[in-house]
Amino acid sequence: MRKLLFLACCAGLAYGLFRPEPPPDLFEESDKLLHLIAFVGLALVTRIAFPSTPGLLLWPLLYIQAPLLEWLQHVLQPTREFSVMDVLANLCGISIALMLWVCQCMLRKRYCSPA
Repeated sequence: MRKLLFLACCAGLAYGLFRPEPPPDLFEESDKLLHLIAFVGLALVTRIAFPSTPGLLLWPLLYIQAPLLEWLQHVLQPTREFSVMDVLANLCGISIALMLWVCQCMLRKRYCSPA
Protein backbone atom coordinates (compact mmCIF):
# COMPACT_ATOMS: atom_id res chain seq x y z
CA MET A 1 0.00 0.00 0.00
CA ARG A 2 2.89 2.37 0.78
CA LYS A 3 4.45 1.75 -2.62
CA LEU A 4 1.11 2.41 -4.31
CA LEU A 5 0.87 5.74 -2.48
CA PHE A 6 4.41 6.52 -3.64
CA LEU A 7 3.53 5.72 -7.26
CA ALA A 8 0.40 7.89 -7.05
CA CYS A 9 2.46 10.76 -5.62
CA CYS A 10 5.04 10.39 -8.40
CA ALA A 11 2.30 10.34 -11.03
CA GLY A 12 0.71 13.49 -9.62
CA LEU A 13 4.06 15.25 -9.46
CA ALA A 14 4.94 14.18 -13.01
CA TYR A 15 1.60 15.49 -14.26
CA GLY A 16 2.14 18.84 -12.57
CA LEU A 17 5.74 19.21 -13.69
CA PHE A 18 5.55 17.92 -17.24
CA ARG A 19 2.25 19.26 -18.54
CA PRO A 20 2.71 21.74 -21.40
CA GLU A 21 1.20 24.73 -19.63
CA PRO A 22 1.97 25.89 -16.10
CA PRO A 23 -0.80 25.81 -13.51
CA PRO A 24 -2.95 28.93 -13.30
CA ASP A 25 -1.75 31.64 -10.91
CA LEU A 26 -4.03 31.71 -7.89
CA PHE A 27 -1.98 34.59 -6.51
CA GLU A 28 1.46 36.03 -7.24
CA GLU A 29 4.07 33.27 -7.19
CA SER A 30 1.49 30.63 -6.23
CA ASP A 31 3.44 28.08 -8.26
CA LYS A 32 6.24 28.30 -5.66
CA LEU A 33 3.79 27.24 -2.96
CA LEU A 34 2.66 24.35 -5.16
CA HIS A 35 6.29 23.25 -5.64
CA LEU A 36 6.87 23.44 -1.89
CA ILE A 37 3.78 21.39 -1.03
CA ALA A 38 4.47 18.84 -3.77
CA PHE A 39 8.01 18.19 -2.60
CA VAL A 40 7.06 18.01 1.09
CA GLY A 41 4.56 15.35 0.08
CA LEU A 42 6.92 13.52 -2.23
CA ALA A 43 9.71 13.41 0.35
CA LEU A 44 7.47 12.19 3.18
CA VAL A 45 5.74 9.60 1.03
CA THR A 46 9.14 8.40 -0.25
CA ARG A 47 10.42 7.99 3.31
CA ILE A 48 7.25 6.11 4.31
CA ALA A 49 7.31 3.91 1.19
CA PHE A 50 10.94 2.90 1.68
CA PRO A 51 11.45 2.58 5.44
CA SER A 52 14.44 0.25 5.21
CA THR A 53 16.40 2.58 2.89
CA PRO A 54 19.11 4.34 4.90
CA GLY A 55 18.39 8.03 5.42
CA LEU A 56 21.95 8.87 4.41
CA LEU A 57 21.09 7.52 0.95
CA LEU A 58 17.44 8.56 0.61
CA TRP A 59 17.58 12.23 1.62
CA PRO A 60 20.56 13.15 -0.60
CA LEU A 61 18.86 11.43 -3.55
CA LEU A 62 15.77 13.55 -2.94
CA TYR A 63 17.89 16.71 -2.79
CA ILE A 64 19.62 15.75 -6.05
CA GLN A 65 16.42 15.04 -7.94
CA ALA A 66 14.81 18.37 -6.96
CA PRO A 67 16.85 20.53 -9.36
CA LEU A 68 17.08 17.73 -11.92
CA LEU A 69 13.30 17.54 -12.22
CA GLU A 70 13.07 21.29 -12.77
CA TRP A 71 15.72 21.06 -15.50
CA LEU A 72 14.03 18.03 -17.06
CA GLN A 73 10.74 19.90 -17.06
CA HIS A 74 12.24 22.57 -19.30
CA VAL A 75 13.93 19.99 -21.55
CA LEU A 76 10.75 17.95 -22.09
CA GLN A 77 8.41 20.93 -22.25
CA PRO A 78 10.20 23.84 -23.98
CA THR A 79 7.20 26.07 -23.28
CA ARG A 80 8.00 25.79 -19.55
CA GLU A 81 10.82 27.90 -18.14
CA PHE A 82 13.59 26.72 -15.85
CA SER A 83 13.31 28.65 -12.61
CA VAL A 84 15.91 28.83 -9.86
CA MET A 85 13.14 29.92 -7.51
CA ASP A 86 11.22 26.73 -8.31
CA VAL A 87 14.36 24.73 -7.53
CA LEU A 88 14.65 26.54 -4.19
CA ALA A 89 10.99 25.82 -3.44
CA ASN A 90 11.60 22.14 -4.23
CA LEU A 91 14.64 22.04 -1.94
CA CYS A 92 12.77 23.87 0.83
CA GLY A 93 9.95 21.33 0.56
CA ILE A 94 12.39 18.46 1.01
CA SER A 95 14.01 20.27 3.95
CA ILE A 96 10.65 20.76 5.64
CA ALA A 97 9.86 17.07 5.14
CA LEU A 98 13.24 16.11 6.61
CA MET A 99 12.62 18.29 9.66
CA LEU A 100 9.15 16.80 10.13
CA TRP A 101 10.59 13.29 9.82
CA VAL A 102 13.35 13.98 12.34
CA CYS A 103 10.86 15.50 14.80
CA GLN A 104 8.56 12.50 14.38
CA CYS A 105 11.46 10.14 15.04
CA MET A 106 12.53 12.06 18.13
CA LEU A 107 8.99 12.10 19.53
CA ARG A 108 8.57 8.40 18.81
CA LYS A 109 11.80 7.55 20.65
CA ARG A 110 10.87 9.77 23.57
CA TYR A 111 7.36 8.45 24.05
CA CYS A 112 7.78 4.87 22.83
CA SER A 113 10.98 3.93 24.61
CA PRO A 114 10.74 1.49 27.51
CA ALA A 115 10.66 3.18 30.91
